[in-house]
Amino acid sequence: MKKEGVSRRSFLSGLSLFSLSSLVTLTGSKGIEAAEISSATPSLGGYVPVVTPGIATLPYDLDGNVKIFRLRAEPVTIQFQDMSDSHGAKSRPIYGFGYNGSIIGPTIEAVEGDRVRIHVENALSEPTTVHWHGLHVPIEMDGVPMFSQEPIQPGQTFTYEFTLEQHGTYIYHPHFMGAKQVGLGMSGFFIIHPKNPKPHQIVDRDYAYFLQVWMIHPGSPIPDTMEMTEFNYFTMNGRAGNSPGADIVPMKAKVGEKVRIRVANLSMMAHPIHLHGHTFRITEYGAGFIPLEQQIIANTENISSAEERTFEFVAKRPGKWLFHCHFMHHTMNDMHRRPIPGAGGHAGHATMEMGGMHTWIEVT
Repeated sequence: MKKEGVSRRSFLSGLSLFSLSSLVTLTGSKGIEAAEISSATPSLGGYVPVVTPGIATLPYDLDGNVKIFRLRAEPVTIQFQDMSDSHGAKSRPIYGFGYNGSIIGPTIEAVEGDRVRIHVENALSEPTTVHWHGLHVPIEMDGVPMFSQEPIQPGQTFTYEFTLEQHGTYIYHPHFMGAKQVGLGMSGFFIIHPKNPKPHQIVDRDYAYFLQVWMIHPGSPIPDTMEMTEFNYFTMNGRAGNSPGADIVPMKAKVGEKVRIRVANLSMMAHPIHLHGHTFRITEYGAGFIPLEQQIIANTENISSAEERTFEFVAKRPGKWLFHCHFMHHTMNDMHRRPIPGAGGHAGHATMEMGGMHTWIEVT
């Protein structure tokens, strides 16, 4: 191991996470490139903060050692591409449900061992709950109406409180009228960083994307949540394309940086996610980092409904590298719409920029 590599990661010894000899042993393990051990400096909480492109991270207050978060379930209006314009340059309003004015909801970020208190205010016109998908919580905090709690009525607030005994990439969503409320956009990331991360788990960039599908009928701004098989809009972090207000926010990295991308799928279908120009390691399946020797090397990975994957790679080649669902119709929007008279059918799709379930990482 190069000496400058040790000095760049001197924070590890400062945090008393590893001795220098342990660090050298781990970075010399078979199958680990030296460049895959990050030079990133973690935040005061001991991690590089996650960026959910286009979506805020939920702030918190402290009550002693308890982190206090606030979620507000409420109607939210977002913008999708309006495919009545054959070039996809217009946007159209979509009326859904979300949290804190956002679809998807803001990302909750904490550290393994934290005690969290989450106040959920219901500003909808119907009851709701929040289920912490994959988290080990007391039954009273699981968010299932009539099993673990009474539904949160309109205008009421319910407080969830529990200790985080895991690390990994998780999600939150309602369990009251789930098909409707999730189908209208109610979901978000709950990311828990390891309390004592290993050197190979430190990255320079940490991104998160949430996959959703929608049926939006022509002339209607309300998603059809009764649809189970046919969908015409495909989004990442609630964004559907490149028209104003609906643009999907890309990622950035510098050559030599280690990048982590977390992808969660709460849609009604699977999505094979592909990265151009790079090979990644699959480091998580939604339940914490898996051991290094069990990680799989790939460039495409299928993510089924209610699943999560975490990909890690070193950015090695400059350029804009696509990151997208490889069901190619999922990288376009509203393909089932009847051709508009005089507009040349769907020919306009050939000249417009990609929409749907795609983004990219720009490496400089």
